[in-house]
Amino acid sequence: MLVEKELGNYAPSIWQVKLAAEAITINAANKTFAFKNAEFSFDVHLEEPHTSSMHALTTIPVSGKGTYALDEKNQVLRILNMVLDH
Repeated sequence: MLVEKELGNYAPSIWQVKLAAEAITINAANKTFAFKNAEFSFDVHLEEPHTSSMHALTTIPVSGKGTYALDEKNQVLRILNMVLDH
């Protein structure tokens, strides 16, 4: 997702995702999931060097859907693909 924002060489040093449990739906029969209204926040260094640079904090609303697989004990969930709507 950060690659899609065309940040160039300015990699974020912090990032955070906020997503309420009520905003996630899971279809166990089809092994699909969807989520809505997540908040993806990250900072970007605007100048070099990093010790004197400015930071810009950005928050992007994100929703998406995808598929998942569980291990044989149904304890480990692995996301197979995810498509973001932002």
